[in-house]
Amino acid sequence: MKIYEVLSWLLIVMLAIAFIGRIFIAYINPEVFLVGEKLGGDKARIYLLGNALASIFLVALLLKKNYWAGTVLTTLYFGYNVYEGYISYQTITPFTLLSLILPILTLISLKIDV
Repeated sequence: MKIYEVLSWLLIVMLAIAFIGRIFIAYINPEVFLVGEKLGGDKARIYLLGNALASIFLVALLLKKNYWAGTVLTTLYFGYNVYEGYISYQTITPFTLLSLILPILTLISLKIDV
């Protein structure tokens, strides 16, 4: 098993955690910030469910062994979420930082075919 396959499985786990988190937030307390503006209620649910569906789409890409497209889109997905979290809350947690570093490491390992 190559390193990029192991990293891809870690990406799948992180995407699953992101999916579960978005679903819980949409169900328990549907509030979210979008570019610094607070959304609540149905608008927040739609945004959170769309974000959750995007993560499931990325998991499907990675499970189909479409590593390049899946990893590039996962990098963009987590990059957007890190950006959105920083704009809204002015903080970056270790999990969000790891969620941005891991896809970049996967891209590097894909490029050098390790």
